[in-house]
Amino acid sequence: MNNIYTKLTWIVLCLVAVASINAQPKYRTFSQFSLSEKKAKAGKILSSNSSFIFKNDVSGITVNGLHARFNSAIISILDSGGFTSIEISEKRKTITATGRTIAAGDSAILTFNLEKKAPGAQTNFWWWELDGGIVGARREGLAGTFEGISIQPNGGNMLEVIYKRIVHRPQGVVVGMMTDTNDVGWVRYKTADRKFFPHSSTARCFDRISTGSTITRPFDHELKNPHVKKHNNHLLGEVHALKLAVIANDSGATQPLDTTALGDLIYNDLGNPGDPGNGLTIRQLIFLVDSALTYCDHFNLNPEIYAKLDTCISRINRAFDGDYIAVSLFPFVVAGTHSVAEYSFIHPNPTAAPFTRRSHDYSMLDQQPDQFLLLQNYPNPFNPTTTISFSIAQEGRVTLKVYNMLGQNVATLLNNEVIDEGEREVEFDASALTSGIYLYRVEVTNVSDPGKMFTQVNKMLLVK
Repeated sequence: MNNIYTKLTWIVLCLVAVASINAQPKYRTFSQFSLSEKKAKAGKILSSNSSFIFKNDVSGITVNGLHARFNSAIISILDSGGFTSIEISEKRKTITATGRTIAAGDSAILTFNLEKKAPGAQTNFWWWELDGGIVGARREGLAGTFEGISIQPNGGNMLEVIYKRIVHRPQGVVVGMMTDTNDVGWVRYKTADRKFFPHSSTARCFDRISTGSTITRPFDHELKNPHVKKHNNHLLGEVHALKLAVIANDSGATQPLDTTALGDLIYNDLGNPGDPGNGLTIRQLIFLVDSALTYCDHFNLNPEIYAKLDTCISRINRAFDGDYIAVSLFPFVVAGTHSVAEYSFIHPNPTAAPFTRRSHDYSMLDQQPDQFLLLQNYPNPFNPTTTISFSIAQEGRVTLKVYNMLGQNVATLLNNEVIDEGEREVEFDASALTSGIYLYRVEVTNVSDPGKMFTQVNKMLLVK
């Protein structure tokens, strides 16, 4: 008896623990690989789930079969309504269900995933059957419910939302420490480019920048929008991903929305007292990594520090990573994945001040460009650098050239480069040119349809 009581007590305690974990707020981080994904057509309706209530209103007769034809093709049966056999026929629009008895006055509820992508699913006609024969009248127009099944966002969508809707320009996201000295460097990201990820090389400080297959130069200034090949550094990729997760949560684009912010959680691995992140909030840990990346001379005195910091940041990114599920597409909010209670190295912060998320009203659907668009450069007039922006609706080969007023090509910024759909920014440095009006021309050839090409020209003014 005592043994049974002990087992029951253990089961109850386990259930309470599980319920406690499920009640905890869930947070969301990003992996480098998810941020490098080509963005999904998030929000696009693929199909719908529809439920139909069939009531047996044939007085005094128990039926054992159902025949119905729908106005949309059936993709799958989600709930058979208790029928043991359902045959689908006639271009997947007709069912014959058998294997359940339904008394007069009772109902059967069947649920299907249909090809229909909008409300309005219904039966064209239906009737009850008894041992294969028709019972009662033929009925028409039984309406079903509608639950649109849409494509979920992915890391590529998240990257674009953050850089287009949340991060301020031209400041962007800085990794490393900005400084007036000339012997250290930092990175500034300003665009949603999936080629920022994923990094795979050794975690280290900002030591060298690659300028060719075997050529490098000192990392001693600001590096803008570098692809991985410019400085492949796993720690850079991980801390960039974590900064984006903190920014997304601060802005209300990821859950939780009404409790301690992701950046204010505390990292503390009690099993590893030498962990450099112990006792720091996630924001403080990010600041420490920024310092370590920029100030090589100071942190290289402890050669193991970069691998240890990389482990800290990577553990946090993995802890709250997972499938992307949109709680809402307007406003755009992505669900959390895991709670703090599931990990021993992440802890709540009881001293953190209440954090109010910034309100937003942008939609995931706003991120899908429907045409080619060349924007005005900014700043304009400029001296000596400016940014040229364009967006394309589909992947294309892009050429971007600058001409003087005589029609002479003075700079080629992109030369038949394959660019993903979305917005792209390109910096133009006119240090070698004289003051005057210049033209910039973009040509875009659709990769899937090479015969389809867009061309547009804009003016800009260089004033020295």
